[in-house]
Amino acid sequence: MKFIYLLLLLTMAQTVHSQIPQGHYEGALTRDGSVQTISFDFDMDKTTYGIPEIGYMDVATEKISRSKDTLNIKIFYGDFYCFLDPRTGDLTGISKDMNPKIRMHLKKTVAKEKNYSEEEITFTNAGISLAGVLFKPNKPEKPTPYVILIHRSGWEDRNTAWYHSMAYSLASNGIGVLLYDKRGTGKSKGNFPSADFNDLADDAVSAFNYLKNRKDMDYTKIGFLGASQGGWIAPLAANKVSDCSFAILVVGPAVSLYEQDINRVQYTLADEGYPKKSIDSALHYSGLFFKYIQSNHIKDWEALKTYATKIKDKKWIDYLDIPQSQTGDDILWWRKNRYDPKEALNKIKCPVLSILGEKDVLVPPAENRNKMEAYLKNAGVDHKIVTIKDCGHDMITKGALNGANWNWPNTYWQWEKQPREFFGSILDFIQK
Repeated sequence: MKFIYLLLLLTMAQTVHSQIPQGHYEGALTRDGSVQTISFDFDMDKTTYGIPEIGYMDVATEKISRSKDTLNIKIFYGDFYCFLDPRTGDLTGISKDMNPKIRMHLKKTVAKEKNYSEEEITFTNAGISLAGVLFKPNKPEKPTPYVILIHRSGWEDRNTAWYHSMAYSLASNGIGVLLYDKRGTGKSKGNFPSADFNDLADDAVSAFNYLKNRKDMDYTKIGFLGASQGGWIAPLAANKVSDCSFAILVVGPAVSLYEQDINRVQYTLADEGYPKKSIDSALHYSGLFFKYIQSNHIKDWEALKTYATKIKDKKWIDYLDIPQSQTGDDILWWRKNRYDPKEALNKIKCPVLSILGEKDVLVPPAENRNKMEAYLKNAGVDHKIVTIKDCGHDMITKGALNGANWNWPNTYWQWEKQPREFFGSILDFIQK
């Protein structure tokens, strides 16, 4: 009886997996005639997809499940209902919420072999165990440069789409990568919300030292690449080691945390179409907020509470940080991270590449480019500042019609994409 029960369970498990396609599929997304290529690698343990035009490569699906004859998949463009044709093996799907609908058609084919290998690693910083992956190019003809990726804010680990795609693309072009789970995420221990910027920089430095101490690693140089918050942390990490070869700052601010948050409020509300009166009111609140953060005076707290009550019903209130108490976690975090990158950028000793997005409302070039240029010039290092046209904070352009109305073929959908200049600038900078 026990044998029969186990056999039944095994059969059920195999049946569930058999309902999800296995292997490599390639095809396209279409929206009223406009096409964007996509591929999937379906596996019993993990399903990944790639959309090369937006820079997404080997990214884990956000969700995949089976319901009767429907395969539900969630990717960059949202939820899709998909169907597997048992006669042809083709996989077809349609978006759940988009209008006009996005359609997907995939055919099974042979997967291309990766030209790099992945190795699980662990290292420590101040007693905290950090875990990650080494992306090692296969059989390099000469010593290889290595890049350590430094995370943005929030939960970020080795499977974060942006970072995993960056690691994939660099390794596929012959550049080694160390991608670790931020402390408190994935397989890493610790707690990132309680860490300050120096703690996070020390994590990156520990990754740097780990690479240097690997006797089997044939590297030419080691540098850091940080995006967003990681662009603040990368210069700190670079200054903590004596032989950092380069630092790449992707939408890394040149202003302080306080200034960046004020810029975020101003440029985001303007981008959302709010009138000047609303923007001025939101900025006034932000000024009161940071005044209290810096002073910790009861009178400044009362002024902040009074104004928060006045604007509590405004549509844009969610863009602001409204503390629930005088000593809440958000207040303590801001006090602990009174960081301005000016000092770190002024004394950095390695070449720097700074990449900004023309339409970034979180790190607007108008507020950051000139400061970045001045600080790096003061440092006396080789540097390059690139502003990528039409890109926001994620280095992807917005999808849009190239006209007023849907009217194929004269008017068609222009898909989101990551301009070639973005990754090309990074690759060229490291190789040179």
